[in-house]
Amino acid sequence: MSFDPESTLRPLRQRASDLEALRAGAPAAALVVRVARAAETTLRRMLRDDPTAPVELRLRALSDDDLPTPDLLAELRRRNRLPMELAAAFHDLDLACERIAGGADPAPRDAPLAVAVAQGLDTHIRALPAFPRMEDPVLDDPDEEPLTADDEAPVRAVPAARGRRVPWPTLLALAGLVILLFVVVRMRRSDALERGEAAYRAGRVAQAEQSFRAYADDHPRDPRARVYLARIYREAGRLADAEREVQAGLRATPDDAGLHTEHGFVLLDANRPADAVPVFRKALDYDKEAPRAWAGLVRALRAAGRPTDADQVLRLAPAEVRGLIRTADARDSAAASASPASAPVQTP
Repeated sequence: MSFDPESTLRPLRQRASDLEALRAGAPAAALVVRVARAAETTLRRMLRDDPTAPVELRLRALSDDDLPTPDLLAELRRRNRLPMELAAAFHDLDLACERIAGGADPAPRDAPLAVAVAQGLDTHIRALPAFPRMEDPVLDDPDEEPLTADDEAPVRAVPAARGRRVPWPTLLALAGLVILLFVVVRMRRSDALERGEAAYRAGRVAQAEQSFRAYADDHPRDPRARVYLARIYREAGRLADAEREVQAGLRATPDDAGLHTEHGFVLLDANRPADAVPVFRKALDYDKEAPRAWAGLVRALRAAGRPTDADQVLRLAPAEVRGLIRTADARDSAAASASPASAPVQTP
C-alpha cells in the first residue's frame, strides 16, 4: 500500500477556513477545538495508512475507544513517524481543546498553537517517503531459520554486530513510559504558565508577575514568561526592568520573535524609534507573520520621521495588520477633527 499524503491530510484541508480565521484573529474557542480534532484525525490516518504497521493496529487506529490518544502518539513515536517536538505540540493542543470543551476561555497561545500544529503536520506528512523503509518489530528476523518439528532448538550465539534484541512489548512499554513522563512535565509547565496568563488577563498584575517570575527562573530557555514580565514592567513605566527581562530572555533564546518585538516596544516607550526599527525587523526575520512586530515597525518608522517607509511596510503587512492600523488611523483622524488641540493617541 502506498502512502498518500493528500488523503492523510484531508481532515486538515477541510478546516482551511478555520485556520484562516484563526490567523485573522477571530474568536478562537470553537475554531481551536475543530482544528485540534482535525489534527487528531490526521494523526490517526497516518497510523492507519502506515504499510509497515500490523493490520490489527491499523484497524484500531481510527477509533479513540480502541486506541486512546496517548497510545496513538506512543505508536507513532515508536514507529518513528512523528517527531517528538510535533508530538509535544499536539499534546498541548489536545489539552487546550479539553480545557475549552470544559467551559474555559481559550488561552492567548491556543490559536497560534493550533495553526502551528496544522502547519507542522502538513509539512511533516508531505515530506514523508511514499514507501517508508522502517523495520517492523513484529516481523521475525529474516536471518533466522524456522524450526521444524523434528529439530531441536539450537543454541545460537548472539552475533557481535547485532547484539541481543529487546522484545518489542518491552520497547513499547518503555516508549510509553518516556512519553508519559514527558507529558506530565509539559502539563505541569503549561499549568504554571497558564496561571500567570489568567492573572494577567484578570488585571491581577502582582500575582501574574510572581507566577511568571517563578516560571522564568525554573525554565530559563522558555521565552514566554520573559515576554510577559517585560510587558508588565513596560506598561508600569519600569523600562529598565523591562529591558533587563528582554536581555535575559535573548541570552537564552536569541531567535525568539516575541522577545525582539517586546524589545522594540520598550525602545519606542523610551522615545528611541530609530533604534526600534531594526529590532522590529529582526523580529520579523524570525516570524514573518507576527502582527505586533508589523504594527510596531510601522509605528517606529512613523515616529522616526519616515512616513514613506512606513507606508511601504504597511502595504507588505498581513491583511489583519493593515486593517487594525487603518482602523486606528481613522479613529485618530476623527478624534483630531473633533478636537484639533488634542494629539492623536497611539496604541502599541
